[in-house]
Amino acid sequence: MSGKTCFSITTYCLRLCCRHPEWLSQTQELYNQVEQFYYNMLLKYPQLRELDSQHTLRELEILSLPGRNGRTPEMPLPWEKVPVYFRRSAANAGIAAAKSYFSRNDEKSEKAAAELNSTVNYYKGMYRDFSSSEITLKVFDGSKWKWMRCRLYGRSLPSEGQILSPSVVIERKFVMLHVPVKEYGGDGRTIGQRISENQNICAIQFANSDIFAVGSVLDTSGKELAVKFWGGGREYIHQCNELQKKIEKSKVSSGPDKVELAGRKYRIKQEHVLDTKAHQISADIVRFCRDHDVSTIVFPKYNDDHLLKESNIPAGWNSLHLNGRIRRFITYKAWSEGIATLDVKTKAFRSICSKCEGKVISIDRKTNEFKCENGHQGNSDLNAARNLGKKCLSKFGVQIG
Repeated sequence: MSGKTCFSITTYCLRLCCRHPEWLSQTQELYNQVEQFYYNMLLKYPQLRELDSQHTLRELEILSLPGRNGRTPEMPLPWEKVPVYFRRSAANAGIAAAKSYFSRNDEKSEKAAAELNSTVNYYKGMYRDFSSSEITLKVFDGSKWKWMRCRLYGRSLPSEGQILSPSVVIERKFVMLHVPVKEYGGDGRTIGQRISENQNICAIQFANSDIFAVGSVLDTSGKELAVKFWGGGREYIHQCNELQKKIEKSKVSSGPDKVELAGRKYRIKQEHVLDTKAHQISADIVRFCRDHDVSTIVFPKYNDDHLLKESNIPAGWNSLHLNGRIRRFITYKAWSEGIATLDVKTKAFRSICSKCEGKVISIDRKTNEFKCENGHQGNSDLNAARNLGKKCLSKFGVQIG
C-alpha cells in the first residue's frame, strides 16, 4: 500500500435549536451585506482578480479599513465593530463570488449579482464550547453582538476527525448546522496500482425501470464473481408522482398570486424521498462491494444528452432522475471504505454481447432482455455492466480471453 496521505471531508448535518432564531436571521442578513460590500469592491478593482484569495483579502482590507499608522481607507467599511473573523468570513465569501463571476463572464455578457445570499460560515473565534450536542455562537441581535448557546441534534461527530468551520443554514422550517469533518486515512493507491495487485472491480450500470442499478463484480482476469440488482424503482416513482399530484392540486387551490409558495411542504417531502432513496441505494452498493473485496467501482461516463435527461423531470417521474445523486453518494461513501471510483466511456456497451462480443440484434423493451447474433440472451443492463467492467480492465492493459 502506498504511503500517500489521503483524506476525505464529510459534512454532518445537525439540527440546531436556540431561544432566539431571529438573531441567526439578523446575523445572516449582516453577513450578506458585508459579503456584498466586498463583492462590489472587488468588481471595482478588477486588477486584484489575478491575486490568490489570501492576498486579495489583504488588499481589500487595506482599501476598507483604517491603518494603525493613521491611513485613511479609500472605501471604508460602513459598519462599526464587526468582529474580525466574521468580517473575514464574509469577505472570503464575497471574493469567491466575484472570482466566480469573473471566470464565467469574460465576454461581459452576464450582469453582476445585485444581491448575495450565502450561509454564515463560522470561523474559529465566532464559536466556542462545540460538541455533538451543543455549540455557543456569536450572533448579532440587530444592535450588538452576543454569545448564544444552541442545542444540537443528530449524528455524533467523530472523535478523531478534524472539525472545519461550521455553517448555519436557515431552512424554511428548521435551522441546521453543517459541520465539515476532515478525516485522514483510506487507500491512497491509484486505480492502476489496485488492478495490478489483482484487486476486484465492480461495474455499476444504472437503469430506468424498477431496477435502479445492476452491479457485476469481476476479478482482474475478467471472471465474474458476483451479480446484484438494486430495485425499488416502482415504489419510488409512485411516491414521487403522488407528491407531485398534491403539489399541482395545491397550485390550483392557492391561486396565481401564490404559485411560488404552493405545495412547499410537499416539495420538501419530495426532496426527502429523493435523498432517502439515494442514500439507501448507495449504502447498499458500497456494502455489497465491501463484502466482495472490491477496490474499484466503475461508473459509465455519459454524454451531455444523457445528463440532460437525468436533470429534466417530465410529467412523470422515473428512476433515471436519481442516478446522478446515487453516484455522488456512492463516491464519498466508497472512499471512506478505501474504495476508489472511476468513470469509463460507454460507447456501444448495449449493442455488444459480453459473452461473445457479437452484435446485439434485439432488446425487448418490456422485459429488458437482449439477444445477440450468436443466440446468447440475458438482461440488457447486466450485459452493459459486464462490458463496462471489461472495458475498464482492458484500459489498464489486462488481457481478457
